[in-house]
Amino acid sequence: MRHSLIVAWFDLRESLRSRRALALMVIYMIGSMAATGLFVVLLAEVESAVASSLSVSQTARPGAMTEALMESEELLSIISGLIGSEDLAREVVSIPPIALFYGWLSLTFVPLLVAFTSAEAVSSELASGSARFVLFRSSRLSWATGKLGGQTLLMATGILLGSVGVWIIGYGSLGSFQPATTAVWLLKLSGRSCIYGFTFLGITLGISQITSSLNGSRTLALLTVIALGIGGGLSGSEDVQSYAPVLISSIHPLFPNAHRIDLWRPDLISRLPAICMLLTMGIAGFGIGNLIMTQRDA
Repeated sequence: MRHSLIVAWFDLRESLRSRRALALMVIYMIGSMAATGLFVVLLAEVESAVASSLSVSQTARPGAMTEALMESEELLSIISGLIGSEDLAREVVSIPPIALFYGWLSLTFVPLLVAFTSAEAVSSELASGSARFVLFRSSRLSWATGKLGGQTLLMATGILLGSVGVWIIGYGSLGSFQPATTAVWLLKLSGRSCIYGFTFLGITLGISQITSSLNGSRTLALLTVIALGIGGGLSGSEDVQSYAPVLISSIHPLFPNAHRIDLWRPDLISRLPAICMLLTMGIAGFGIGNLIMTQRDA
């Protein structure tokens, strides 16, 4: 444990000093701000069109009309019908729109960012041979676990920076903006995105341990993330499940995105099975890669 913590802290410090980490932080923050800016522009256009069709005046800043719509019983009824749960629908409509957007954004794109940025965390040192210097003083499991810890902290930092950027855009652009409530929800959804992202981070670090090729680890990690996304979408489709209901329904929970909707549930007890399953998937992917790495020379 001590060796893992030392490696994690060193990996985080080295990452934060590198241009790669700087680029990662820029991608998280600037990307989130750009996407949120586009969301605000689209929101303003939609509210303007609705106001024109209803012949009512529009507020100077977008967001106020959407806030009122989120509180309506009609929207609650529509969302309840779409997701099949009134409690979950009430939770969704209680979230500030800009925080709701960031929750969707981070859950969608964090897996891809993880595959791009962390696939070489282990394979780069295996390729250069520098891993030998560490492995003289530490076990392979401690070293790899430390790498996982450092990359997890780096991912969490990026997600939190992204939420800060979203809050800044919302504060400067939206009407009826609730600074404290939005900040709390952004923090909550960032935590849930970290849990979801850890699944893909564990799998990516597992892949990084089984190859010493930088291009190979990046390509394999990206293809795995895409395959998991497609597989989860297809196995969750009612049309696909109709071919073999029992088999496909049993396979579906093995894909990370099968548990994504449960991360939005209002109480911790309802979210806990999804959290446990996602963390287990990440640890399993990492563990399989570590078992393969221990069978060969570093």
